[in-house]
Amino acid sequence: MNDSRIWAALEPMHPSALEDMPMDGTWLRPPYINDPAGRAVVCNDGDFQFVVVDRKKGAVLFVCEDDESLIASNLDALAQIVAAWGSIDRDAPGPEDDEEFSEVRKSFESQLKVIDPAAAGPNEFWSLYTEELTSGDYVDIDDLEDEEEDEPVTDTGDNDRPGADESFSVA
Repeated sequence: MNDSRIWAALEPMHPSALEDMPMDGTWLRPPYINDPAGRAVVCNDGDFQFVVVDRKKGAVLFVCEDDESLIASNLDALAQIVAAWGSIDRDAPGPEDDEEFSEVRKSFESQLKVIDPAAAGPNEFWSLYTEELTSGDYVDIDDLEDEEEDEPVTDTGDNDRPGADESFSVA
């Protein structure tokens, strides 16, 4: 699959619909560079996460270090998934509202199973992402920043040297 075919699928979603996708990085325009496996890198966070399109199969994959998961089986399915995600992303409460968010998540998962059953698999991107959001480990960055401002700075005891205003004697 060449850059023109990939861009023809991505351009109608670029950049606003793609920016709603739950991944860090910048969605790129052609010409696309290839990763070591010969796949087109279409989104890159500049560090260790990126999205690729398999040039032979058309599959869209999320790559994070050595792990890969399927976002969409092909670019047509990606467009449908992006539309479904975008509609719930705008209307859904955050995961902190567990009951309502759970309903929205289930609705998206049902849509995904119809759009692209392979992408709805248990170890694929969407399943892993929604599981992470609904786990107790999820932290809203905005809430974390508020908490950090409220916490007083405490001495950790890591530095036992006396400060400049303290005196000590050598025996």
